[in-house]
Amino acid sequence: MRRSEGIVMRGEITKLSLSCTAFLFLCMLVCVVGTASAATIYVPDDYARIQHAVDHASAGDTIVVRDGVYFENVKVDKPLTLTSENGSANCIVQAAWDGNVFHIAADNVNISGFTIKGGSYGIYLDHVKNCYITNNNVSGNGDGGIYLSGSSNNVVSWNDVLGNEYGIYLYYSSNNSISWNNVSENWEDGIRLYGSDNNVVSWNDVLGNDAGIYLDASSYNNVVSWNDVLGNGYKGICLYFSGNNSISWNNVSGNGFNGICLEALSNNNVVSWNNVSGNEYNGICLYGSDNNVVSWNNVSGNDAGIYLHYSSNNSISWNNVSENWEDGIYLYYSSDNFIYLNNFINNTGNAESIGSRNVWNSPSPVTYTYKGRTYTSYMGNYWSDYTGSDVDGDGIGETPPYSINGDWDYYPLMQPWENYFMPAPSPTPIPAKIFDTGRPENPYPSISGKFLGTIRTNKKIIAKKLHTYACEGTGGHTEYAIICNSTWCAYAEWDGYKGDWMNISFNRTVVLMPHETYNITIVTGSYPQIHHTSALQTENGWINCTEFTDANGKKYDDWIPAIKLW
Repeated sequence: MRRSEGIVMRGEITKLSLSCTAFLFLCMLVCVVGTASAATIYVPDDYARIQHAVDHASAGDTIVVRDGVYFENVKVDKPLTLTSENGSANCIVQAAWDGNVFHIAADNVNISGFTIKGGSYGIYLDHVKNCYITNNNVSGNGDGGIYLSGSSNNVVSWNDVLGNEYGIYLYYSSNNSISWNNVSENWEDGIRLYGSDNNVVSWNDVLGNDAGIYLDASSYNNVVSWNDVLGNGYKGICLYFSGNNSISWNNVSGNGFNGICLEALSNNNVVSWNNVSGNEYNGICLYGSDNNVVSWNNVSGNDAGIYLHYSSNNSISWNNVSENWEDGIYLYYSSDNFIYLNNFINNTGNAESIGSRNVWNSPSPVTYTYKGRTYTSYMGNYWSDYTGSDVDGDGIGETPPYSINGDWDYYPLMQPWENYFMPAPSPTPIPAKIFDTGRPENPYPSISGKFLGTIRTNKKIIAKKLHTYACEGTGGHTEYAIICNSTWCAYAEWDGYKGDWMNISFNRTVVLMPHETYNITIVTGSYPQIHHTSALQTENGWINCTEFTDANGKKYDDWIPAIKLW
């Protein structure tokens, strides 16, 4: 599981740390009353119980919980940061009674680094916003692991959510980010959205639950992408009465029933760029769902590849459908769909159509290249069992058309569709997970200080940590870093020479979009390697120096710390 460690706010230079912290919290819209007065409270040093520390804390305070097992149900009703001292393996909060272990009833609460178990819900967000739930192990809770009720603009990331009834449950909650979690072996759904809109569910491992990801009760405009949804007992990704969602770039494999299924008026969704393989029943199925786009998917090794049941006006195109045990595509009383530019290869039966009349070619003529010549024509599908002839040599069969139980593909392709486009259409580039300045040839002179600069990438970057290249023989590291644009900030802070001390972890996933400019501040500790240039080009973009002020107060405009975002 991809992980990052919890962060405790600290700083080498008090004045600098306070100003950076105040700036950061303003950017994040965190309600801190007088940042300079914010305190750090230790449990059990200052208070024996976490709840007592919460009760006596002021808005904006940080509560650090030392190693141990705490039998409590904690209600957090003011903006606070609660973090373990040494991570979830060392700090366990066990429910003292059958209630929520952490009940969050205030905005701007951060919960990080705990093992949370034995309650009805592990973490319950109760009509709140701007909370961060990160790096927790939430397991063995009777109703669910992490539950959001009427809550918006929260981040739930880097958690292990294991062996609860439901894993992560959003109930009428919007604009949340659910990412980089391991959601496994929960008795019901791994991730469930009920009446919840405009959420992003991405980069999660959703393994061995009853159902993987389930969107229910009119959940609209959500993005479900880059998830591994594997080995769930029932369905991989299911939409029920839910529309206008994007289901893309997921690996949906080895699930016990359907891979991706749109049911009961789940209309106007886009299902694209998914790998859907080895599911026990259908790869992609539409039950009573219309006006969806199913494109660019790899659908292989399922019982049936693509299945439509009483579903109309859908577009099925640019898919590779192969080696499915029964049919490549099966239509049951499903008409007026456009099905074109798909490859149906070596399925037991490439197509079956019952009570259905569909269009098996592109809705308009397409310009393509075949064997070095350019043509414009309607285009159908490639069928590995087509035995007709191409009389005029344009790559499209004429006699006979391909028969599908009395329906017809009048423009069958003689070769797989990728042979008709030079170059073949390519997917959206996969985001990079690294921005690396590399090591300079001459890192000296080098001294600790504060770097101000900008980053502008040439492709999408997704990162969670900052690594500092140290000068040989030193413990070079970064004390503090902030990356911001006009709408968000991410910060990371060093926690001493322990654990993975060469890397510091951001409080949120850092997503840098191509050709956008981001401000970066780095407060270095002892002796990082330095690129002595005002602007440095890397494989994935540029980093520029605005100003570097060293520990002696001397300023430079051509010192860039050697770092890696990853």
